[in-house]
This record gives sequence, C-alpha cells and structure tokens, in this order.
Amino acid sequence: MTFSRALWFVIKLALLITVAVVLANRPGNLSLVWFGYRLDLHPIALSLLGVLFCVGVLFVVGRIIARIVAVPGEIGAMRGHAREAKGYQALTRGLAAAAAGDAREAKRLSLTGRKMLTRGDKEPRITRLLAAQAAQLEGDDAAAQAHFKALAETPETAILGLRGLALGALKEGNEVEARRLAERALAANPNAQWAGETALRLQAKAGHFDAADESLKALVRAGALNAKAGQRRRAALLTEKARQALIVDGTDVSTDVALSAAREAVKMAGDFAPARFVLVRLLVRQGKRKEAMRLIEQIWDSHPHEILGEAYLAAGDNERPLERTQRLERLQRQNPDHAESHRILAEADLAAELWGEARRHVDRLSELETETLGGPSRATCRAMAQIEERDRNDPARARRWLDAASSARPDAAWICRQCGTRGEAGPESGHWQLICPHCDAVDSLEWKHPVGSRSGGTALALAPTSGQPANPVDRPAEFEILPAPSGGGGGENNPPPISSAASVDAARLIN
Repeated sequence: MTFSRALWFVIKLALLITVAVVLANRPGNLSLVWFGYRLDLHPIALSLLGVLFCVGVLFVVGRIIARIVAVPGEIGAMRGHAREAKGYQALTRGLAAAAAGDAREAKRLSLTGRKMLTRGDKEPRITRLLAAQAAQLEGDDAAAQAHFKALAETPETAILGLRGLALGALKEGNEVEARRLAERALAANPNAQWAGETALRLQAKAGHFDAADESLKALVRAGALNAKAGQRRRAALLTEKARQALIVDGTDVSTDVALSAAREAVKMAGDFAPARFVLVRLLVRQGKRKEAMRLIEQIWDSHPHEILGEAYLAAGDNERPLERTQRLERLQRQNPDHAESHRILAEADLAAELWGEARRHVDRLSELETETLGGPSRATCRAMAQIEERDRNDPARARRWLDAASSARPDAAWICRQCGTRGEAGPESGHWQLICPHCDAVDSLEWKHPVGSRSGGTALALAPTSGQPANPVDRPAEFEILPAPSGGGGGENNPPPISSAASVDAARLIN
C-alpha cells in the first residue's frame, strides 16, 4: 500500500514537471485590453487561473449535487430522531407508571417504547427492563423471568438481569439458584452491593463460610461497609461458623476449626458477647474450664452480659452450690453493683438455698431494673415468688409476684432490629444466631428488653438493656414498689398489687 502511494505521487509530480517544461519551452504572452486597461499574462499564469476556475466550478456543482442527494436521508434521520425521542419518552413514562404500580399503563408504554426504538432485529435492552417490571406488576412471573434472562445475556445489562432472576428465585424459595446468580453477579461487578449482601446471606445460611467471607471482603472493598463495620461483621460470621459445632443441626464444622474461628472472632471484637460465649462453651467441652472462666473475667468489669453470666455459672466442674456461690462472688467484685452481677449471684444463692443473700441480690436487681426499665422483669418477679414461697412459706405473696410476672416486661432476649421478632437459636449458643429466622437479615439480633408487653401480647417497642431510665410516662402502674411488711428484711420489695384492669394487647411490630 505504501509503495503504490509513492508511485502515484511520483507519476503526478512527473506530469506536473512535464507540463511546466512544455510551457517554459514555448514562450509567449497573452494580452487582454478592457476599458482602457491592458493585462499581459504569461501562459503558465493563465493555465493556473484556468485550473483554479475549473476546480471552483466543480466544487460548487459537487456541493449542490451532494446536498440534493442528502435531502431524503436527512429527512429520514429527522423522522428517526423524532421516533427515538418518542420511544424514550414512552419508556420514561412507563418506568414512572411501574414505580407507581400501574401495571396496565406500564405494559402499554413498554410496547410503545419497544415499537418506537426497535430497528430491524435490534432492540434496546432498556425496553426489556420495563417489560419485565410490567410483567411483575401483572403477576406474570414467567414473562418477567424471560425478560430478565434476556437482560442477563448482555454485558451492559447483566447486573439488572441477574438481580431480577435472583429475586425471582428467592420468591420461589430456590435459595441455591439465587445464591448462584448472586455469586455470578458479584463476579461480574464486585461493586454491586445487592449482589454482595445476597451472596453473603445465602452463603452463610448454607454453611459456605469461606465463600461468605470473600463476599464480605467484596462489600468492604466496594465501600458498602467501612473497615470497622466490616471487622464487626466478620467477627459475627466467624461466631456463626464456630456455633455450628455446638448445635445439633449445624453444618459439619470440626471442633478445632470452630475453636480457631471463635478465637479469631473474640480477637476481632472482644466486646461481642456471642463470640465470647461460643468460645467459652467450646473450651468447657474440651475441659479447659479455667481458660473459659478467664475469658469472662477479662471483660466482666467493662462489658458484663447475661449470657456470659450464664456461661460462667455453667463453667464449674462438679461444684457444690456453696462453692459455686463463692466463685461467683469473686466475679462480682469486678463489677459489684451491675445488674448482671446481682442476677447471677441471685441464681446461685437460690440454688444454694441462701435465701437472705438471694433476697438481697433480687431486691437490688429489681431496683436497677426499675431505674432503667420502669419495673422488674418477669424473671425477677419469678425469683421473688420463689423466695417468698421457699423462705417464708407464704403462698399468697408468692402468687402476687407470679401474677406480677405475667404483666411485667419480658426478659431480655435477642431481637431482630429489622423485623422486631425474637431469634430462635437454642441455649447452646446463647440464643444468638447470625441470620434472623424470620426476615433473613444478617447480624441483626440485638440484646433488648421488649417494652409495653402484656401476657399474650406482642412487643410494642424495644428498649436496650442498658442506657437511660425509662420515661416515667411509660412506666406501668403495676410496677409500683410497696413498702416492706413488718418483720421483713430491710430493703425487701413487696409484690405489686394485682391490677383489675383488663390487659390490652400491644400492637404488633410490622417489618
């Protein structure tokens, strides 16, 4: 190609030189006299003027012809642009109709946009998205899935298609397929937050903890979670992995792997009570009771927790009740007036039948709960009923406390902050689990006291187990503390009076 260009250039140059030589060898002049003026021109100059004139004429004629030829195409292009504008306007209105839930209008505008924008067999993928949404609104899942499948086959719209297919699989209860689609979407676009969250949740549910860990790392890299939140979430994921070795229907996780995961979780989030609880339970299973108790002692002064107190109670080896009480008293000295210290000592004293000490701790626990919650919890009322019946042999007073327990605030539990329902994990893992069994939210369980509940009712709101005292307006009248009876021990709390008012069920929490 380069040689032919060079040859053509040489030929043109040779022709130009030949013409110049011929004109130079034939001297002469051309004179033009007009209106008294005389113009003498050399033949070479005249030739150049002639060439320029011819070129100018040819250029003007060519432009006119080209313009005439282009007119039909420009008219067609203008009509095409107008058609395209109408098509995209229909898509915009269709998406708005889909967002408003107008299935009929969304479908009509989808067909209009598809008709306006389709060129031959080429159809813009965005029309598929609107068609899929319209089909979903009409309840035509098969058509919607067909549109999403078409979207998933094109790299530009693959994420949209995969998300629609994954949601459809979840709607059908096919979590295996949904997990596969989410993993495929995450591989195609690591910054897709929905893909990372869906993959993490379904991988953790299926016991694929290594894959879930990779999905979590992708969420952190994408900025969906900051480094601190990512570390906390990873500690929860490792705790769930370790928990599998404790529960009956858990995935096949060996004790060594579970121990390693639990230790790493405690190292990453030392104040995360479930991680420490699971590690303590695993150590106790291996007979490492002293190490297990040290784990709780290390944190009791700063982050005491009810499930850690239960784990500490159970960490002893063939103890007599009095020996257990003495061990718990050493723990209490680290945080002497915390509610959890009084709670576990009251439980130990009740088991040892040390009624005076049990009453003292239950009294103080009731006072602390009244300050923070507006009244004693159900467990505290039941403990006081046991003391009245066993210590004083007073069934009437015990019955009053049991009646009070039926209308008292429920005991603290792991409650989902997304849907407001309780977790369903068993005591072997401290009743904690990574994924809410009701709404599938990940790491959403928080240790809270349901508030405003009555027997047979459902929680109206949630109160954290620590923090500011409850609003006096919200404090039930049933929790008024009566003065101690004559002859009773100092500081004793009488059971509250039995209310004659009919109990009212609290409103249900709506997710």
